[in-house]
Amino acid sequence: MAELIRVDMDSGDDMTLRQKEILKLVVAGYVRTELPISSAYITENYQIGLSSATVRSIFSDLEQKGYLYSPHRSAGRIPTEKGYRLFAGSLPDLITLPDEERKLIQEEYLRREFQIHEILAATSKILSMLTDFAGVVVAPEPAKTVLKHVELIDMGQDEILIVLVTRSGTVFNKTMYVEDRIPPDVLHRISRYLNDMFKGLDLLEIQEKLRDETDVRNDLYQYFPVVARSILANFDLVSQSDLIYTSGVEKLMARVGRDRADSLEILGSLYEQGNAIRGIFSQSIPMEDILVSVEGDRDPRLGGLTVITASYKMGEKRIGSLGVVGPNRMDYVRVVSVVEYIRRLLSSMITRMSN
Repeated sequence: MAELIRVDMDSGDDMTLRQKEILKLVVAGYVRTELPISSAYITENYQIGLSSATVRSIFSDLEQKGYLYSPHRSAGRIPTEKGYRLFAGSLPDLITLPDEERKLIQEEYLRREFQIHEILAATSKILSMLTDFAGVVVAPEPAKTVLKHVELIDMGQDEILIVLVTRSGTVFNKTMYVEDRIPPDVLHRISRYLNDMFKGLDLLEIQEKLRDETDVRNDLYQYFPVVARSILANFDLVSQSDLIYTSGVEKLMARVGRDRADSLEILGSLYEQGNAIRGIFSQSIPMEDILVSVEGDRDPRLGGLTVITASYKMGEKRIGSLGVVGPNRMDYVRVVSVVEYIRRLLSSMITRMSN
């Protein structure tokens, strides 16, 4: 299942197969031990048929290419962000979560009401519980949520109340004003027409469709353009920004502070770094792949951090994203496996709730 993973990385064409293999062993060893990896550690723990002197020579080459660095002159080697990216791009098959963890996930969801905001909050908590890092869920953008029902209600005189109910359970309503009162029975017919016309569309698609008034039923043509223009003029009712649910930020602070003390000042909190984190999570919404981002050498605000994120769906529409923010030194196979399992489970639940 490694083809599900996308990493924006260097090709590694400047490396030999042997160098790539040694780099993988260094990353795996550092994740396991939390200590710089020496040539002796490699030769004693892996049957690679190389001497310590040969491994030290490969270490030197990898350091010159920017994949490893040595914290002290006589110490072993630690992966750089570039090294982590290459490692993440060649992960082995994902693992199956143990039965006890699946049971824990089910119990956590069952504690919540089956409403979209409760489910998303629970998801961020579950991601943090299973990884011991920060769990993040980006709620569906209002304009990308799929319509379930629309109703136009006569409020008397020149007022119409428009009510939009999305499949995620969100209700938007706003009063619109028209020049002349539209008969209640006509509003009812227009409501039914809109429900038929907009079935399965998200609110952004609806906004575009409302601009086209060329294919309207004859019995509604007198009033529909007026209603369509009024709805478009008031479409800011779905323009509020999307929410981000986070859990376990304190766990992340503790881990990053232990690994790299200087990154505490840079990291601050997920809220302070919201734009950088939000950008990565938003980038993954249109993707089927799981996105692994090791960005510390590209964006100092994310120094020492890896973001693993994936989209979740309602039916066939990708509507939001979820994932984990953790230190570069993490068990990538396990964390990616957790994200993949949770995103499939969340997609299934949201799809069932929307029907």
